[in-house]
Amino acid sequence: MLGILGFVPYIRAVLRKEAQPQKSSWAAWGILNGITLAGMYVKGAATVQMGAITLGSWIVLALSFKYGKPGWSKLDKLCLGGAVLAIVLWKWFNDSDFGIIVSLVGLFVSGLPTWESAWKTPWKENRTAWILFAFSSLFALLMVRKFTMASAAQPIEFLLNQTVMVILLLTRPRLLARAVQS
Repeated sequence: MLGILGFVPYIRAVLRKEAQPQKSSWAAWGILNGITLAGMYVKGAATVQMGAITLGSWIVLALSFKYGKPGWSKLDKLCLGGAVLAIVLWKWFNDSDFGIIVSLVGLFVSGLPTWESAWKTPWKENRTAWILFAFSSLFALLMVRKFTMASAAQPIEFLLNQTVMVILLLTRPRLLARAVQS
């Protein structure tokens, strides 16, 4: 439920122009979340969280074309290239576990443009949403009954990715405030 709830404040912030989603991150996340969900489904480990996150990623991606940062930086293109490479590798090796691993590495790397944005302009992200996403991943990890690649890798990667965002969004504004006071 927290994974779904996290999208409510985020989408609301995007529509109010209080958050500016990075197209490349959300495109890669939408694509790779879909691959991860498919791999988890094949292994009988698909979760409601993964389905909700995949759907939410696609909704934010659609909104990012209107409300996101315009243009495509070199970092954006690199991250999208990584997502495409993950798809190619998954199809080449035709192994669900390998597809999950490659997709999750791609998901982590795809966070770079969003982390860069959070570092440079933390006010363009929604802290509440990212905190909800992180708690969702923590609870999803705690709910894993049998630790396998298919069941545990996704909540671990999501928790790492979202923890980076939460740390950036909670510490960076303080660092900026101290720099202004100095």
